[in-house]
Amino acid sequence: MTVRARLHRALSRPVQRNLLLLLLPWSLLLVLLAGLLYERLLDARLAPLLRDQQNSLNEGLGVLNRHLTLLRGNLMFLAQQPLLEQVFAEPDPENLRSLSRLFLEFSASAPQYDQIRWLDERGQERVRVDFSEAGEARLAPPSALQNKAARYYFVEAMALGKGDFYLSRLDPNPQPGPREALANPTLRAATPLFAASGRARGVLVLNYRGQHLLARLDEVSRLYGRRLSLVDHQGRWMLAAERQPDSKGFMGEPGLGTLASRYPASWAQLQLQVAGQFSDAAGIWSFSRFDPYERDERGSRVSTTAAQPQRWLLVSLLSRDSLQALRFKTLWQVLSLAGVMLIVGLLVVLRLARAEQQRDQARQGLERRSQELADSNLELQSMLERLKRTQRALVQAEKLSSLGMLVAGVAHELNTPIGAASMAASALHNSGEQVRQGLREGLQRATLERFLQRNEEGLTLVLANLARMAQLTKAFKQLASDRASTERRVFDLVELVQEVLLVFTPRLKSTPHEMRLEMPEALPLDSYPGPLGQMLQNLIDNALIHAFEEGQHGWVKVRVQADPLRHACVIEVEDNGCGMCEEVLAQIFDPFFTTRRGQGGTGLGLHITHQLAVEILGADLQVRSMPGQGTCFCLRLPMA
Repeated sequence: MTVRARLHRALSRPVQRNLLLLLLPWSLLLVLLAGLLYERLLDARLAPLLRDQQNSLNEGLGVLNRHLTLLRGNLMFLAQQPLLEQVFAEPDPENLRSLSRLFLEFSASAPQYDQIRWLDERGQERVRVDFSEAGEARLAPPSALQNKAARYYFVEAMALGKGDFYLSRLDPNPQPGPREALANPTLRAATPLFAASGRARGVLVLNYRGQHLLARLDEVSRLYGRRLSLVDHQGRWMLAAERQPDSKGFMGEPGLGTLASRYPASWAQLQLQVAGQFSDAAGIWSFSRFDPYERDERGSRVSTTAAQPQRWLLVSLLSRDSLQALRFKTLWQVLSLAGVMLIVGLLVVLRLARAEQQRDQARQGLERRSQELADSNLELQSMLERLKRTQRALVQAEKLSSLGMLVAGVAHELNTPIGAASMAASALHNSGEQVRQGLREGLQRATLERFLQRNEEGLTLVLANLARMAQLTKAFKQLASDRASTERRVFDLVELVQEVLLVFTPRLKSTPHEMRLEMPEALPLDSYPGPLGQMLQNLIDNALIHAFEEGQHGWVKVRVQADPLRHACVIEVEDNGCGMCEEVLAQIFDPFFTTRRGQGGTGLGLHITHQLAVEILGADLQVRSMPGQGTCFCLRLPMA
């Protein structure tokens, strides 16, 4: 077969139709679902990233607030020490040494400060404590004290009122050493000092190590997995998320190595709001503006230069490269899922097309077989009719056999009273002849008395046998009438059982078996006596034929009792014979099944019994038996 022929066979008419009707809509639906799934999945993956971005931003703002609040608190704590008033009043060496010890003790407990200084009103350092890189607080000798009158923080702080304070920008604090060692960002906090008379006595300055603040912000970034950047009001890096050459931009000139120069469009957008989130070509920005010069807890305003408001900006950027990687990963997963679903749809379409082809072929085969089956049907119906006729004939033969047994029983039972009555009549006749002869020869009184006595005894015997005959004739007549019809009437179940047992009286006399009865005095029943008598006769006959081995002395018990709770009665025919195995027990009600095949058994007795119980009497016929433990047939039928 050529490739073209195979392709034509594969793309048969059902396949083409299913491709058009099923696969095309399925493909369009997949495209729509893939688009929706991509958007939902991308949003679901972006949501935790944006949430972490915002959480890191909020935590960073908290870090800034805590550190700067601590810085202002420490500055005001030192500025309010009574020892300063003593120095202002008596600036002798002893008071200066006491102030130096205070600064040293405070510096030892606060290693985040590089310097603690008191500058007098002329800008001259009067007391200075330096915190060395080795972790030791040292008092600067008088020869090392400098004049800072020209420094911006001194000028700004001296212009403040009592209780105000000044905070500088985060700028480098040059230290001796190579250029790489200059990365020492410092915040200078200052507050003016006044004597009790109100005279200005200089400023108190704390040099705060900005590296403590930046390191804590870096920890927050690592905690949430979203890097934070801190820039000043000119866009210069104070803390950069990316480790880049310009991440220390606060050490260079303004405009060089800044966020504003790297992302100019983003920087312009960042200037429009105090806080928020937006996306542009660089990625997704989350930002919040932080003003380190807002009012403190007492409501006083922190001073800053008017030309430089110096607000800081805390920024978190989800970069374009990260977003592209996330979009690509999401798109790849969605496309993979859509491809799998498309392949599944194609396989389903091909499977349906194949099934449709097979269904068409099967339909054609069924049409060919339908005529054959119709012909076979007619033949089977004809055979079934013949089988039913044969079965009805066998059932009728079984009933006739039962009727023959009934006639034989009637004849045998009537023979005994008839014979007894005949003998009594013959004796009476002979006695009459003797009396007549005595009358001719001379009748004696003794002869007459003997005649009268024998006549009375004979008549009594004749009358008793005639009554027995009448009773038997009436019972057999009723039994025959019931067998001949299925008329429903009210009758006494006990009398019916006794009438049935009359049939078996001759047979029982010739066998060693015993018939036992357990019945109440009377049990009225509204049912069909004919079928019920036929059933009892079949069950007793089945026990006498099949239950006992040759030479065995056994018993057959007929038990009748009422079941008032169920408004029914129970008839049990039980024997103590050989019993039945499970294989035989499972087939005893089947037609034509017998264990005496070839010995006179037809296999219809119990089948007819079961049919009469179920179809006519509306009863339930059960049997229980075990090999060697006898058999019990239990018939439960309604009282009416």
